[in-house]
Amino acid sequence: MKTNFGFLALLVLTSISQVCGREWWFERDNKAVHLHPRRFGQEQPAVLEKIRNACPGEVCGTLAGQAVSPLLAAQPECSQQDLADAIIDASRQFDLVTAEAMVAAAVEYRQAEKNTPPDFTTNPPAARNSVFCQKAPKNPELDGLVQAQDPANDPELFFDPALKATVIQGSQANTSPFNG
Repeated sequence: MKTNFGFLALLVLTSISQVCGREWWFERDNKAVHLHPRRFGQEQPAVLEKIRNACPGEVCGTLAGQAVSPLLAAQPECSQQDLADAIIDASRQFDLVTAEAMVAAAVEYRQAEKNTPPDFTTNPPAARNSVFCQKAPKNPELDGLVQAQDPANDPELFFDPALKATVIQGSQANTSPFNG
């Protein structure tokens, strides 16, 4: 009896037409969300490794770990500059050669590109720049330095993390460099 039941179940399963399942896509407002790869050429910018290796011990390792977040889109506009200032402040506890390496890493870090999300309210999505910090740096080594902007971005569009929205160049002070 069990053999007949097993055979009957197998016969029923093989005779049923193939079932087509629906694929699930990420959606926003009933539209498919297109995933975009990171724009960094690698998993992390090379300057993070320079910060990590600039000094012995835990100081630079901790600073390098903290250096990731300020480069992300949702972070406040001055967070990158504030961390570059912190690296220079920390360099003062080391010998001259180590301090110079840390200052050089801080200067390079201050000029690293921040990650900014595309504006998905447009079709195709518009690439945006990151807004500029509107306060003077604590350390003179950082005077006049700003983050790099991807040359493929629309030069008129900026992502403001405080508003979580696109702003047009000239509509806010932070769409131009400080004292610019």
